Amino acid sequence: MAELVAVFLFIGVVAYAVLGGADFGAGFWDLIAGGAKRGREPRHLIDVSLAPVWEANHTWLIYCLVVLWTGFPSAFAAITTTLYIPLLLALLGIVLRGAGFAFRKATVRTEEQRLYGAAFAVSSVLTPYCFGAIAGGLASGRVPTAGNGDAISSWVNPSSILGGVLAVLACSYVAATYLTVEALHRDDDKLYRYYRDRAMAAGAVTGAVSIAGIFVLQADSPRLFDRLSGPALPLVVLAAVGGLVGLALLWAKRTVGTRVAAAGAVALVIVGWGVAQTPYLLGTHLSITEAAAPNASLAVVVGVAIVAGLLIVPSLVLLFRLSGRGVVGVGDRPFRSSVRQGERGSGEGMTEGEGRGAGNVGRSGAVEADRSGAAKAGRGAGGGLTKDARSTGAKTARTPAVPLGPTAVQDQPHRWVPYVLCAGAVTATAVAGARATRPDAHWYRELNTPDWQPPPWAFGAAWTPLYASIAVAGGRALNAARGPQRKALAGEFAANLALNAGWSNLFFRLRSPLAGLAGTLLLDASNIRLLTRVARTDRKAAVLLLPYAAWCAYATCLNASIVARNHEPRHRGPSKS
Repeated sequence: MAELVAVFLFIGVVAYAVLGGADFGAGFWDLIAGGAKRGREPRHLIDVSLAPVWEANHTWLIYCLVVLWTGFPSAFAAITTTLYIPLLLALLGIVLRGAGFAFRKATVRTEEQRLYGAAFAVSSVLTPYCFGAIAGGLASGRVPTAGNGDAISSWVNPSSILGGVLAVLACSYVAATYLTVEALHRDDDKLYRYYRDRAMAAGAVTGAVSIAGIFVLQADSPRLFDRLSGPALPLVVLAAVGGLVGLALLWAKRTVGTRVAAAGAVALVIVGWGVAQTPYLLGTHLSITEAAAPNASLAVVVGVAIVAGLLIVPSLVLLFRLSGRGVVGVGDRPFRSSVRQGERGSGEGMTEGEGRGAGNVGRSGAVEADRSGAAKAGRGAGGGLTKDARSTGAKTARTPAVPLGPTAVQDQPHRWVPYVLCAGAVTATAVAGARATRPDAHWYRELNTPDWQPPPWAFGAAWTPLYASIAVAGGRALNAARGPQRKALAGEFAANLALNAGWSNLFFRLRSPLAGLAGTLLLDASNIRLLTRVARTDRKAAVLLLPYAAWCAYATCLNASIVARNHEPRHRGPSKS
């Protein structure tokens, strides 16, 4: 149970680093954007991008603190009584940052805007540095089990300085990537080049500092160095690959997958740090089981975390989707749509200024009709026309009516064909996974597994209906999709099933729980992407996929617990049994 709570805690750490870290990184670019005139456009993009989501992203910090002090009270006491200076500085930075960001948008005088803007920007650099320094102090074992360690050397040391600098650079890289994609969505080529160049520079500097940090860790944190160059090495390599892929997508002006690659690279670095530090919470001492609260408290934490995830995560996803579409904070964002400006309906998708303009034109027309003696006729015809135009405009903007001729109807496949193809692909996946799985192998039986792992027969009982739901959902979604959308959706399903089958080979054939963990993390990312794409086509199909995604998330937690319990690899090489 303690390992499961630790996994939940680390999920919160990763989410805060990827989401809240982008907010901090945006403050870094705000700080070096230049004077009021030169930095006006870059700062405006930061303001309108952060305004709808910056408060929601800090939900993860509260989540991490609550899980830490409830699930591991002794570790929480040791950390807070030793690293209280960087913790207080980080807290002060969060408060000043939020106040500066809010008041800067509300003030009109230039002097006040500069003051609040400076508070926002400087705090955005101070806070991630302090968090990185805390991580360095923990990883290097400078926090005693009993707490009350050295208040200065615990966070002013080579490992902490390296952690603080890398935290600022990683946040800057993620933020620049997000802002580059936002500029592409707005068709602003000038801001695209501006933030693309900064994202490339931040990625290159982050890589260089990481390479130099190897020698720092070797001298100051030998255990962390050994673990990063051993069990956590595949995650470090995947993080480097993800960063390079993100930079390549930026250069190619691609919006799909760019933010995922950048966020995945940062997330894998943090996961690698977690794997390197296991099974200890304080770097070199105080294991997870030793620091854990009683099982009754841990069970409550697990239950609350699951309920909170079911309530909060969908809300955050909805907020990000609405923000990405321009629905949230629409007054600050220009109109974006696939419909040309001349083809808009009477008010559908207009900005606030356009709506007022249309209203003024309508009122002027009514006045002219009254003056000509045809007020009633004008109002009757105008009212009917406005209503019809609005409904017609809305339908045209969303789903253009295209008549289907006999040839087009013949080109559409029969509705049962996608179901058959999906059923065949799912069956092949199940067979490939079953052939690789060896739960009766000697090395697997010797693994230290958690108490909450189901018996072997439960996996087959669970996967049978899950595979059936994948086939049904795939058939529904492919039937609803058309043209390039169908091809992209089919590719998403194929990639997801390949990752599904690949996990068994990584875990059982390679006899590597760590490789299996990397594979199931990729599968979770693929599930999120697949759910998002399917939901745009057929929401019922997306609902059918939810149990599959939830079971994969549970399998990730189980795999992570096995890695934590068997941190010293006992078996290497491909399976022969």
